[in-house]
Amino acid sequence: MENIKNGGGKTMFKKRAIISLLFIVMLVSFSSGCSNKPAALQDGKETAEIIQFPITLTDRLGRQVTIEKQPQRIISIAPVNTEILFAVGLGDKVVGVTDHCDYPREATEKKHIGSFSEPNIELILNLQPDLVLASSGVQDEYVKTLENLGVTVFTVGPKSIDDTLKTIELVGQITGQNEAAHKITADMRRKLQSVTDKVKNAKKIEVFWEVWNEPLMTVGPNTFVNSLIELAGGVNIAADAAKDYPEYSLEVLIERNPKVYLAGAHPGIDINKIKERKGYEKISAVKNNRIYLLDSNLVSRPGPRIVDGLEEIAKAIHPELF
Repeated sequence: MENIKNGGGKTMFKKRAIISLLFIVMLVSFSSGCSNKPAALQDGKETAEIIQFPITLTDRLGRQVTIEKQPQRIISIAPVNTEILFAVGLGDKVVGVTDHCDYPREATEKKHIGSFSEPNIELILNLQPDLVLASSGVQDEYVKTLENLGVTVFTVGPKSIDDTLKTIELVGQITGQNEAAHKITADMRRKLQSVTDKVKNAKKIEVFWEVWNEPLMTVGPNTFVNSLIELAGGVNIAADAAKDYPEYSLEVLIERNPKVYLAGAHPGIDINKIKERKGYEKISAVKNNRIYLLDSNLVSRPGPRIVDGLEEIAKAIHPELF
């Protein structure tokens, strides 16, 4: 049965706003060409190799980027990149962020250089960065512009947890914070293992993830959230959709009858309002009060907190295991 609706008369403005939001929180995949130096053994313990500058690595766009010296003035033009930079101890080196960079709190006090989808080139140049950390996709045009202006730009953008770990270690390499990045990913791997061990023998539960309500939109097969649902012991009922972010009909939602209904918390969304929607009384998740609102940043930003987001999803799907 077709589960993708054809437009529905929605305005192009609304769709562009939704897609822009999705790009902000759901970044594209990390390049397989990005290289990582192996960890070294010191006194029987695994440690990250010390980085020597200049260093040349391949970014998400397949560009060979040379970092001449350890960056001292860094601009982040993606919220997840900002989180990574602060996590590896570079908060004092970050001189500019986007309007959407809201974590950690200290990031909000940095100079703003515009939005994620429309960073201001003039403001970026005025801050004289020696490194701009960007994301591929909607920012590709800006990356080329900055590159032509002589600015060192490196793009990242993981799609899975494994890619996220590699990206954090990569950011550690290009900024000279390899050891700090290695410690972060080691902790993340331990927590990831703990969560997946708890759910590995549990029955798979049918899950629906609401991205937007008007029109009703969800996550398809090639999305970060879909991979998190699977790791958390769930089955995304829209995993067979033809698009990554399809519109989903109420009829198919009722037919597939998810046992758990998940949505990112945002202004205007409320569990009781979801329950009151016409037709929703037929859905198992509604009947059994299995509707959960999760922190959108935790579950959608592929950075150091993503394993916390995975744990929250797993708790919602298999509360009996936590």
